[in-house]
Amino acid sequence: MIVEKWTAIEVRALRTAALRDTQEQFAERIGWKVPTVRKWERATDARIIQAARAETLDTVLRDLSPEQRQRFIAALGTPPRGHAGSTGGRHAAAIEDEEADVKRRDFGKLTALTATALPAWHQPAARLGVEDVQRLVAVVAQLDAADQRHGGAPLVDTAVRTLDRALALLDSGRYSDATGRALMSATGELAAQAGFLAYDADRHALARRCYSDAFALASSADDAGLTVHACLSAANQALALARQGRGSPSYALTLTGRARDLVRGQPPGRVHALVAVREAQAHGVAGDRLGFGRAIATAWRELDAAHAYERVDECPQWLHFVSPAEIHAHEARGYGDLGDTAQSLARYEITCAEAASPRNAVNARAWLAATRAEIGDASGAVADGIGVLRDLEESVASPRSVRALAPVRALAGKSTASAEFAARFDAIATSQGSPT
Repeated sequence: MIVEKWTAIEVRALRTAALRDTQEQFAERIGWKVPTVRKWERATDARIIQAARAETLDTVLRDLSPEQRQRFIAALGTPPRGHAGSTGGRHAAAIEDEEADVKRRDFGKLTALTATALPAWHQPAARLGVEDVQRLVAVVAQLDAADQRHGGAPLVDTAVRTLDRALALLDSGRYSDATGRALMSATGELAAQAGFLAYDADRHALARRCYSDAFALASSADDAGLTVHACLSAANQALALARQGRGSPSYALTLTGRARDLVRGQPPGRVHALVAVREAQAHGVAGDRLGFGRAIATAWRELDAAHAYERVDECPQWLHFVSPAEIHAHEARGYGDLGDTAQSLARYEITCAEAASPRNAVNARAWLAATRAEIGDASGAVADGIGVLRDLEESVASPRSVRALAPVRALAGKSTASAEFAARFDAIATSQGSPT
């Protein structure tokens, strides 16, 4: 694998997606200083990384494991510019078959894990211990990882079945007080994860039910961290529904305010950035430009502080997705809510150039296509949209992203490309669509 031009896009994909390093970890790994890494992550096509610096990055890229290399390519969305792959001339269809096989293996592993994670629910007096808590925590981690790769739609039913099983065990099992609290917290995290998967699959009634379970378990376990997770997740859903005329930004602000109160006084970290992002989302949906601007500026400050003081592996897994791409995406969405499509488009273009998980990257590109449609750029919207549809057909199942493409479908004209987009969109909407 060869990258002919090292810019910010490639460096961030290498650091965050392939290696999953913080800037400090990456700098230590390659033997350069952190300010240098930060400078590399601002490199452009006009000022590419060259000489010894590029050679260092070439070496790191060459030494990636197959799994890391796959994450690197996925984060870029397309093969690296100037990429001379190691596929030995295999056709694209063969590569797609291999990717589909990886996806099948991922889901097979997850099914096996959830099947053995907990004792049978019909055992009325099962004795539960620390190992059961650990297995349940592992299920949540696997669900999160699979969601980031493939989207929530294929995972919802597995997650909800496991949640129901865990709730039944809490009702009927035997355990110590400490184990009980740990089980409640782990089950609550599973409920929050299942809620997000249902939200991503556009199954909002089910998402609400899961979030309600998460709130109840957080209260029973006296787990402030779980309460924050549930508040911020439920707020995100409320805002999505508000954009459809079915929810309230005021409710989202109330939930976010509760989360903010609970994390006040905690050290710098990604949770503070996410709280500010949710506040920015709510102000944008409510049409409050001043409130949106203040909150999004706070989100960026908090993320900078998190990068300086909090390693990714030091924060809960559900916060790992909080990244520059995530904040840029919500900044873009906020400008769109406020009617400033030019600013929204510019930030979506930045978002799509940054490293993100496959599911998040697909969603961002769907919103970029939709924003092009809103400004009347039919050809650009369709071109971007077809790329998103390809990923939705091959690797990611996210009805939320399909819904985002609706403006492109509405704008599609009579050109050959438009007809292709319309046919493929309709097929995916039918196959991935779920009741709300």
